[in-house]
Amino acid sequence: MNDRTDPRYYHVEVDSSVERVGQMQRIVAAHLRYWGLQKLVTSATRGVGLLLEAAAAGPVERVAIETWWTGQHLITAVSHPDASEGGQKDAHPHLHQIATLSDGWGSCLTNNRRIVWFSLRKTDHDREPLATVQPEPWSSEALTLPQTPAAPGSAARASETAGTTS
Repeated sequence: MNDRTDPRYYHVEVDSSVERVGQMQRIVAAHLRYWGLQKLVTSATRGVGLLLEAAAAGPVERVAIETWWTGQHLITAVSHPDASEGGQKDAHPHLHQIATLSDGWGSCLTNNRRIVWFSLRKTDHDREPLATVQPEPWSSEALTLPQTPAAPGSAARASETAGTTS
């Protein structure tokens, strides 16, 4: 079965084109659903779409998409060869939208590749509630029902009758 705490990884490299954006969003969504992360699908696919649209608008030919599930965080990265001279600081047009839909994001230049990543955190309400089960008491642990309390004057009468019969 798909245990949502097991780490997962998915990597795909595709040609960069606007026509591929919707297709790649559907592929990423299918992987997330398979991993049992239905509540993260909308934000993750929107983020992937934004990053792929920006890459397709430039002179990029190939784009790599990587997705990691750590058990608590979903981290998605899109990388492509960087054509800019010196790696412009804010070369990506959709970073402000990525920042609003994610819990964290970053961009870096490594080995002449621009990498933009974002992370989504699993929230507590994503957990499925456990079924409540009342445990059966052991026969030795079962409590007996308490005796009914005696009336206030009955204890004194009981001691008087006990004293007269002796």
